[in-house]
Amino acid sequence: MNGSFHAASKHVGAFDDLGFDPKLLDGEGLAQHLEKRVQQTLEEVLSSNVWRTLSDPASDLRLITEILKEVYLEISMYQPDSIEAAIASIGQFPRSMPVALIEEMLHHQVEEFDHGEMALRDYLKFGGDEAYARSRTQSPSAFAVAAMWRNITHKRDPFLYLGAVYLFDGLTPIATKIVMDMMAQRSGAGEGLEFIRHHATADLEHTRQIRALIVEVADLYPHSKAAIAYGYEYFKHVYPLPVWEAACTRAVRRLGREESAAAA
Repeated sequence: MNGSFHAASKHVGAFDDLGFDPKLLDGEGLAQHLEKRVQQTLEEVLSSNVWRTLSDPASDLRLITEILKEVYLEISMYQPDSIEAAIASIGQFPRSMPVALIEEMLHHQVEEFDHGEMALRDYLKFGGDEAYARSRTQSPSAFAVAAMWRNITHKRDPFLYLGAVYLFDGLTPIATKIVMDMMAQRSGAGEGLEFIRHHATADLEHTRQIRALIVEVADLYPHSKAAIAYGYEYFKHVYPLPVWEAACTRAVRRLGREESAAAA
C-alpha cells in the first residue's frame, strides 16, 4: 500500500507538484498546510467569473437561482459515486489502524450519505424536473469528480481519501455560509436552500473532525503524508470550480433559450 509514493520520494523533485516535501512535516504541520490550501482555493473561487455573477447585486435573481439549481444537479450526479468510493477506501486502511479512527471516518460518511438527495430536493424547489435529474447522462464535470473518488479506491491508497475529503469539508462551510448570506439579502430567495443552510453549519464540525484525523493518521503512519497532500490536489483539480463553471454555463444557456423563445 502507498508503494508509488514510497518510490517517488526517493527522487529529487518528486514533490514538485506540491511545492514542498511532506516528509518534513509532522501531522499538525500537514494539517496547517491543508488549511492554507483551503484558503488559497477559496481565494480562487471568490475571484472566479461564476462567483462574481452570484455575488453581483445587479445579477438577475433568476440567473442566480438557475446557477444554484444546476449546482444542486451536479451534486446529485456525483454524490452517490463519491460516497460509495469513500466508504470502499475507508475499508482499505491498514488493519493496524485503531478501530476508533475507522469508526470516526465511517460515521462521517453516514452523515453525508443522503446529501445527494438533499441537493435534489433543492433542485426541485428551484423548478427542476426529478425524472430528468434521475435519468440524465452524468455531466462531464460530475463524471470527473466521481472518477477521481473511484480512482482513489482503484489505487488502493486510502490515505489519499483524507486529503481529498478535507477539501470537501474545509471549503464547503465557508462557501455555503457566504452564499447563504448573499441569498438572505435578496427578496424571495428563501426556498431551495436546505443544502446550503445545512452545510454552512454542520460541516464546521466535519472540518474539525477530518483535521483531527489527518493529524493523528499522519503521525501514526508517517509514510502517508505525501498521499494525504496529493489527495487534496487531485480533488482540487476537478472541484469546485470546474463543477460550478459547468453549472453556470448550463444556466446561462437555458435562460438564453427561454428568452429567445419568449421573443419569437
